[in-house]
Amino acid sequence: MLRTPIFIILTLCLGACSYLPFLGDKNGSKNGQQGGPATVSVTVEGVDDSVGDNIRVYVGISRNLCTTPVDLLKRRHEKTLTEARNALQAYGYYLPDIEISYEQQEACPLALIRVVPGERMQVSDVAVTIEGPAAEDAEFLEQIAELPMKAGSGLNHDDYSRSKSLIESVAAELGYLDGRYLDSTLTIDMQNYEASASLRYESGERYLLGTITVQQSPSFLDEALVNRLLEVPEDKQYATGKLMAMQNRLLTSDYFRTVDLKPVFNQAEDRQVPIDVVLSPSDKHKFSAAVGFATDEGVRARLGYTNRRFNTHGHQLGTEAKFSQSEYGGTAYYRIPREHPSNEWLRFSAAVRNQDYDSYETLSARFTISETKRRFWGILEDHYVMLARDDFDVGNESGLSFLLVPGVSWDKRIVDNEVDPRSGININLDIRGTSESLSSDTSYFRSRLHLHYLQAMPFDSRVILRSDLGWMWVDDFRVLPPSERFFAGGDNNLRGYDFQSQGPVNNEGYVIGGRYLAIVSLELEKYVTDKWGVAAFVDTGNAYGGPGRDTGLKTGVGIGLRWRSPVGPIRIDFAHPLDLDDTWLKLHLRIGPDI
Repeated sequence: MLRTPIFIILTLCLGACSYLPFLGDKNGSKNGQQGGPATVSVTVEGVDDSVGDNIRVYVGISRNLCTTPVDLLKRRHEKTLTEARNALQAYGYYLPDIEISYEQQEACPLALIRVVPGERMQVSDVAVTIEGPAAEDAEFLEQIAELPMKAGSGLNHDDYSRSKSLIESVAAELGYLDGRYLDSTLTIDMQNYEASASLRYESGERYLLGTITVQQSPSFLDEALVNRLLEVPEDKQYATGKLMAMQNRLLTSDYFRTVDLKPVFNQAEDRQVPIDVVLSPSDKHKFSAAVGFATDEGVRARLGYTNRRFNTHGHQLGTEAKFSQSEYGGTAYYRIPREHPSNEWLRFSAAVRNQDYDSYETLSARFTISETKRRFWGILEDHYVMLARDDFDVGNESGLSFLLVPGVSWDKRIVDNEVDPRSGININLDIRGTSESLSSDTSYFRSRLHLHYLQAMPFDSRVILRSDLGWMWVDDFRVLPPSERFFAGGDNNLRGYDFQSQGPVNNEGYVIGGRYLAIVSLELEKYVTDKWGVAAFVDTGNAYGGPGRDTGLKTGVGIGLRWRSPVGPIRIDFAHPLDLDDTWLKLHLRIGPDI
């Protein structure tokens, strides 16, 4: 297998350095706006920055030009003093001592406000009463359970305003469009020096989704398909989140260039809100090209074509060609949308692929029919039948196999951010097998479980856990092509070792793969800036079983560099294999999402 070209690594590293942060003046001017006229300098002492900033915003003299005479500032002293007291009261300081002095400096007058804030008023009670149907709505109550204003905290008038706004916004988002406050009171008790809030909200009846009017300009897709993409909930309860989900399904379907979905509140009748949907078509023909790099494959390129709307029923036709130092091939497919077309498809595909790695070389042809179904908890279930022919060399052994393989897989993926996830999980279980009674060259049953888990930790760090487990029963292992055997090693598998280079070996010492796979990886990442981070990891496991001789547990340890680049996350790992005397460090480079 070809080694990683040194000049590619140097180029990537030099390009990365160009994005390193450099020091600069980020504060700008404190007096006035940058590029605007200079204003009176106001300095506040004795309080923290947030309170001081609030005082500077409140006092009117901070907006006076530098040409304002000091005597005029002094004549406005009482007004400035009152404004400063009001600014402090907004943060719960009702008994402050304030001194203000003025002096003419060379460039601009200076007002120095010295504050002894005194004791901060505490919130003794926050009483929230919800009346109407929302009082029994678990979703509504959950979203308002944590209000910004809390009993036992220091008084902040902004917390009170934000608490009121939160209840109103949640009500509007969940369709309680006639909601109103029956009482909203913030009480200041100077005798006991405490504050209390009372919020009494009447939700009114919840609105429903009314008639959905779809307008295509021009008409290019069956309205029945558009309605299936919308997936209007059976309860038809109005919620902003449901409308956003509908819009997102339309946008990600690849059929539309623009999607304008909006409720028409002024036409609501009998608590039903009509929805207008205006759609414009995306380009029918899509061409794509990409160039990338990974240490498993070296430099790689991909060319693709998709006919997004082969007909008005939303069928899609596509082809893709892939080229790299160790693999090349092409795929053609035809997809038919099913009941839930956002993620349910019937797919026919044909592929030819040539792979050339250290452990094996194979020329394979595949024809596959698959159907993806959405199950409970958002699990995607894929049923497929694969017709496969492989001409292969494994080590010093050769073979030719014909297999008719039915299978099923389940996939569940949850991430908090598609581009840069802080927490997430991806679980995939694939089960397949065949029998000589299906005209296959051998009988086998195979299962593989992949787990990838991310968990955010304090101090902008993450813990990453990966696991690959595989098991197989096979009648004649030597007839089985490399794609169905288990190997270990590679960027996302067992770092420190070449791709697919580990597993049981035959009598001549060549790796031939195994019947079992068990690999576990633990990694800790810590970002030291917004863009750059470091990582430490350990990967351990191997492939086992079959007619070959097991080579024991393999372990790779190392450190890595992480970069949130403009083209996506880039991971550069330096791994040391603990049992290879001829390899001190192995470089692994991956570009793309973490999960």
